[in-house]
Amino acid sequence: MPNAQQAQVLIAPIKLYREILRSHRSLPPAMRALGDDYVKAEFKRHKDIDNPVHIVGFVSQWQNYLDMIKQQTAPLPEDSSAPSRDPLVRSFNTPKDGGWGKKLDTGLLDKMNNEQLGQLYELRKEVKRSLGEETKDE
Repeated sequence: MPNAQQAQVLIAPIKLYREILRSHRSLPPAMRALGDDYVKAEFKRHKDIDNPVHIVGFVSQWQNYLDMIKQQTAPLPEDSSAPSRDPLVRSFNTPKDGGWGKKLDTGLLDKMNNEQLGQLYELRKEVKRSLGEETKDE
């Protein structure tokens, strides 16, 4: 019996790219700008990849990201006390532990090479900078 990841139907890369950018419209402006720039850079960086395994991995990870963003920006349930008709109220379904996104699995971090870890660190610094948090070089 195939597991959920094996049964996942992958979206075509260009359609996925467009859907991700559309989903970012629900994010706060600073997060949207950062997310849009990152998505555009990553898709551009990977546009000439020929290896089918890399393509499937790339598309499936971005598809997981899209699913998470859609879930976290979905409309609030009917029984919510937030004023759903108010355009200033965002209907973010943030995780129970607060914040956006999700924590990275340590197993995934262990599999990353130095270049990927460097990219991740730079992304972390940029997010903290855009949110106005102090960053110290560690």
